[in-house]
Amino acid sequence: MSYKEILVCVDANKVATSCLDIACLLAKKFDAHLTALHVLPLPVIPPDDMGLIPVELIELQQALAQKKSDEVKREVDAAAQRTGCAIEWRAVEADVTDVAVLHSRYADLIVLGQTAEASTTGMAAAALMGSGRPVLMIPHHGKFRSVGERVLVAWNRTRESTRAVHDALPLLTHAQKVTVMEVKPSHERTLHIAGADLAQHLARHGVKAEASATISDDIGVAEAILSRAADLGADCLVMGGYGHSRLREFTFGGVTREILRSMTIPTLMSH
Repeated sequence: MSYKEILVCVDANKVATSCLDIACLLAKKFDAHLTALHVLPLPVIPPDDMGLIPVELIELQQALAQKKSDEVKREVDAAAQRTGCAIEWRAVEADVTDVAVLHSRYADLIVLGQTAEASTTGMAAAALMGSGRPVLMIPHHGKFRSVGERVLVAWNRTRESTRAVHDALPLLTHAQKVTVMEVKPSHERTLHIAGADLAQHLARHGVKAEASATISDDIGVAEAILSRAADLGADCLVMGGYGHSRLREFTFGGVTREILRSMTIPTLMSH
């Protein structure tokens, strides 16, 4: 198993450079075809008092969108020259989330940048919930020289967590160190560490992983995961995304939402 098609979604924002560099790094590691997708949003113009849509305003929006697209294209070209990685360029005028999900279905891995709305709405949530593909989210702060060398797997025995682990196998089999972490509440006194079963399963795929369980009452699960990642010097987090409905995540909070909002390292999620 390997990643042979990688899609990186790029916009004119400060995280685009990190996304492109990491996507290029992974494309070269796995000898994968890399596509950079930029979506030009459709014009949104309210009609005037006569019910007409001013053509000039449509043309202005299209011109601004094209200017931004040209800026992103220059960023993609610079990344290709900087990394020596061939990048296919796609610029599509359409609904942003719809076209991102559609193109994602023909990729093995999607690379996206963290945004302010990523924890509840927008392209990240749409791709994660709608594409059926793993999504690698890149934090908007920090520089990442490696990804997938020291991996922390946040394991909670759910379908989403299982999917994420198996979607991450190409990374895990190449990693120098893999740690499986299970977060338990203090009232669960069982001595059994479910992560040990996963570590044994991964060993049969050629992945040497260490398993551990952490008690978390004083701090939240997301905080415990990020703290453990920092202690290990991990450069990638693997976890299931949206084990509950997005409505519940939005209303009551959730681990996925907190990680998407507070991530400190590249995070691979699957739903």
